[in-house]
Amino acid sequence: QTKIYEALKGVRGMKGVDTDKLKEVMVRFSVMVVDHPEIMECDINPLIAGPDGIVSLDSRVLLHGPEVKELPQPAIRPYPYQYSKARDFAGKKVQIRPVLHEDEDKLEKFYQQATWSRGCDTASPVSKGKSSEVDRDHLVKTCFADFDRTIVLVVEGEVNGEKAIIAAGRVNKVHMSEDMTCALQVLPQFAKKGLGKLLAQDLIAVAKAEGAAKVRANIHSSNSAALNFVKSLKFSISKTSDPELLQASLELKAKAKL
Repeated sequence: QTKIYEALKGVRGMKGVDTDKLKEVMVRFSVMVVDHPEIMECDINPLIAGPDGIVSLDSRVLLHGPEVKELPQPAIRPYPYQYSKARDFAGKKVQIRPVLHEDEDKLEKFYQQATWSRGCDTASPVSKGKSSEVDRDHLVKTCFADFDRTIVLVVEGEVNGEKAIIAAGRVNKVHMSEDMTCALQVLPQFAKKGLGKLLAQDLIAVAKAEGAAKVRANIHSSNSAALNFVKSLKFSISKTSDPELLQASLELKAKAKL
């Protein structure tokens, strides 16, 4: 740990800084800069951090002038707002959108409640022990996904009157290929009600928009629920080198005639 981190926890009888809020400010500041390439310079000084919150006492933002015809592009891809939309489900509105960094706690609860033996995903991030702990590396990589490689979509609805993630899925670009892999999970209480199909349709639309030629997913051969689900979406099923796995695939681009 760094010396500044130790100081942020509190020194000489002073209360520590709200580090969660400080991390949120730093991430949101980064998101602002990435989302607005018209910003040339941005300065916050001083930024006061304490146990009761974070306050900016002075800040300055300079924009590129009209003489700049091509704005500089960031090294990382901005948040893909175009893939966020409200959808009708069970007489209510749910929000299907790319994952945010602040979804970490809600996504952890979702992982713990999902039935991994039935979803279209062979990689469970939850330990099989009694503690049902979620793999932290998986959780962080999901919430801070590189949108140029992976688009993670979550469905935000209500559970017991509180906002919660009730379904989640992803499409990943395959290295040196035009294909994308996909996976999705729906909470058990929302299964077989059409939510999985809504999410799958949006994931397929994202894959098309990203230029994928094919979407494919590996499914356990014993997972009849998932196999029937992908068949209803016109996926074709084929064998793999692993006798316990089948591959579901959907062509998104018409093959050229020879």
